[in-house]
Amino acid sequence: MDRFILRFCGSGRKPSDDVARIRSLPNTTVIDDSTSRMVLVEGREAELKAALRSLSNWVMSKEEMIPLPDPRPKLRKAP
Repeated sequence: MDRFILRFCGSGRKPSDDVARIRSLPNTTVIDDSTSRMVLVEGREAELKAALRSLSNWVMSKEEMIPLPDPRPKLRKAP
């Protein structure tokens, strides 16, 4: 299962009824819903897309992890 960011694009805060519907989806875990307009979930893409079709003003994007480079300088080997 993958992680997805669900973002409410309507006016105001995300509707609590919509969040309850997302929480009730099978094979879906809400990881974080502490922000006023986004929900981080783990689940199956097809099931989430189908659920969002019945909810208005929501968009979904897959969470991407970007590795950060090591900021510490490296010593070059002696010749």
